Amino acid sequence: MFVRRFLILFKEIPIDRSSVKSGLNSPEVVTACRCVNVGLFVSGDLRRNVIVSLAVGSVEDLKVVSFPGNSLRRVSPDERSISFFLLKAIEKAKDLEPEKSLTMDNGIELMRSSFAELVELWGSSLVQVPSSSPERFILKTNLSSDRMENTP
Repeated sequence: MFVRRFLILFKEIPIDRSSVKSGLNSPEVVTACRCVNVGLFVSGDLRRNVIVSLAVGSVEDLKVVSFPGNSLRRVSPDERSISFFLLKAIEKAKDLEPEKSLTMDNGIELMRSSFAELVELWGSSLVQVPSSSPERFILKTNLSSDRMENTP
């Protein structure tokens, strides 16, 4: 089965328990949740051949949180559910040693790696990046209503 992988890079995702609980998430958290929702969920089911990966940090030290459609459990398509799982995943990913990985009990995969190592691991022939403004590609085409600072 051919698997599609979507990687969304964030410099940071400001997330904490009180904002998730109250539903007052930062624009970055909202964007991350929307990416997971749009990438994985279809009417009443999951896209089993899709993995949505959210990477947080510098390109030299990324904390990668992956939502694999083929093994994901107990995650609903609503922002609150996704943001709670994202909060737990980011907290656990911070404790990972570099170049280590972990699979949570709900199927979410965590990894700590550099961008170059990710491309090598996932297969560089499958990576496609648009030539014009790659840092804004996902947001520009899908989530243009969200705020994103464009800093070179």
